[in-house]
Amino acid sequence: MKIFDDVTRQVRFYLSENHYCHSLIKANERCFRSLEAYLKEKGVDYSPEIAKKWIEDPDYYASSTDRPHWKMALVRLKDIYEHGEILTEHDTRHLMSYTVLYEGLRNSLDSYLESLKGRFSEETIDGHKHPCARFLIYIQKNGIYTITDITYEAICQFYRIDMHRGHFEKSHTNAAISSMMAYFWSEGLVPYGFTIIIHYLSHGKRNQGCYWNDVPTSIHESIAEFMKSSPTVSTDRLREYRDYSMQLHHENGYSKSVSSAHKRAIDLLILFLEMNGHRYNPEIAIVWFNSICHYFGKEQDTMYRSLCMVAEYHTASCIDLVTVHRRKPGAFYLIPEWCKEAAVKYVESKKKEGWARSTMDMIRSSITRFCNYLDSVGVRSFMELTVAHIKQFNVNDRHKTPYGKNAYNTRIRKFLIYLGENGYVLNPMLFVSLTCTSAPREAIIVVLNEEEMAELKKQIDSDDSRLSLRKKAMLLLGLKMGLRASDVVNLSIDDINWDKASIRFIQQKTVVEIELPMPTEVGNALFRYITEERHKKGERNIFLSERAPHKPIKRASCNRALKSALPNRNVEGSGFHVMRKTYATQLLRGGVGAPLVAEALGQRGTTAVHRYLSLDTDRMRLCPLSLAECGIGGWNHDR
Repeated sequence: MKIFDDVTRQVRFYLSENHYCHSLIKANERCFRSLEAYLKEKGVDYSPEIAKKWIEDPDYYASSTDRPHWKMALVRLKDIYEHGEILTEHDTRHLMSYTVLYEGLRNSLDSYLESLKGRFSEETIDGHKHPCARFLIYIQKNGIYTITDITYEAICQFYRIDMHRGHFEKSHTNAAISSMMAYFWSEGLVPYGFTIIIHYLSHGKRNQGCYWNDVPTSIHESIAEFMKSSPTVSTDRLREYRDYSMQLHHENGYSKSVSSAHKRAIDLLILFLEMNGHRYNPEIAIVWFNSICHYFGKEQDTMYRSLCMVAEYHTASCIDLVTVHRRKPGAFYLIPEWCKEAAVKYVESKKKEGWARSTMDMIRSSITRFCNYLDSVGVRSFMELTVAHIKQFNVNDRHKTPYGKNAYNTRIRKFLIYLGENGYVLNPMLFVSLTCTSAPREAIIVVLNEEEMAELKKQIDSDDSRLSLRKKAMLLLGLKMGLRASDVVNLSIDDINWDKASIRFIQQKTVVEIELPMPTEVGNALFRYITEERHKKGERNIFLSERAPHKPIKRASCNRALKSALPNRNVEGSGFHVMRKTYATQLLRGGVGAPLVAEALGQRGTTAVHRYLSLDTDRMRLCPLSLAECGIGGWNHDR
């Protein structure tokens, strides 16, 4: 029993010397007595293997209260047996009291505990006292004697070595220390990062540690250069940016997961900056993010968006939640360097003219296609541009329809005019060489067939269909009232007169104000959507996006609604407008005259309505003409 006596003596001395609490020391004593009885019964001396057999022997099974302490006692015995000392990671620091603290740290802890009175019970305050004392005793033993001397390194080191019986106790300790740090921060004694670092150490992946700080030296050098050459602000200002953006997320109904990812991105940036003594500007944030983004997995885009939103607030004092922040630059910004200056200046001039976003996208796409072609054939300056280059581009530039080709050529022609006016080309009349592709055309009217109408009615009438209430309301506005997609998405709550059962609005295409009777079926669909599904945001637009920030939708949502209702329908060039065409055709087939149909469609004349007459096959058969009478061909009347 000599080995047993020796290792237990060293463990007893260690517990006493390190001021472990009385109850834990007693639990260790019970463990040693029970193990000693087992060793004498078996006639063997101590070894870790024998101790393991003992703890698993049901005849010597400890109580549920003692068992965790007994397991840790055996770990300490094993440390002494194998290493001659108790390893740091097995030092659980259940100290007898916080009286071993020096006066400065003890007074700081007392001040924190005093601040909890009146808000928490005595039991809760006592529950905070012991883990906080354990942390302060740890930093005291490492040469830190005042709160203001605490470092990030000390907090991280304590987190790594602090051992607990289970996840709950570990979480309780982390929460207590974070709460204490929040109090010290409110008193101006510690940086803000001390209040959140333990939380992010706990919620990172196993063994990652301070992963947000895992950047190479070159990144710190780049940040140092940014701080010298660009204006920066403190992390306190960055925290204000975060709070404002979080408020916007809450007001606009963002999900908890998105809001949490947004907060995490800014918090980790704050931690990185404070741990390294850096300050903030948007360039520093992006350099840091690009270095550690691999840690964020699928959340990379969400967190990048958060940094861009904060950067927007930093530079413009406002945040546009609708803006899409892409990590990779668009194709326009990847065009060859030799043509980038003129192209960017032209696009900026168009922005100042106030063109819509869709128009600007079309302009950028057209210029990108043109510049990339020129670069592919060896052109390295607009000064080298000739008529032959432009004509060859026009031949090689492929589009699905002449209409699409003309749309691109129109924008490229204006770009060529700009190049000529600003001296980028030798010949300012080059734009003349890019001609129109085709004359105006007459399209064949396409409407929904009987099978599609039956399926559409089934989906709209069914409560368990694949259509949301929003999609049903949009489809009915097109099918029963003939509204264009542009008018559907721009409808306002103020446009509806529920008493008169009518909708009065200004058409987006013609800028003509019309008032149309609202069928009961349409009114019911709108009412259900507004009261049961629509977000309660203060927007006046009726139709809002289903996801935050619940902004007014675009025309593409109408096309998606039709696609959801008729997923197997595949008619090229026939989108939501087919609902308006079907509505007009049904009116004509029902015997409504062309003037009334034009009025129902909001048309000023009947010219556009005449195109639908060819679809009224029943009435067309009543007035056939002989081809011979029309002077067409040499027909045999006997045939």
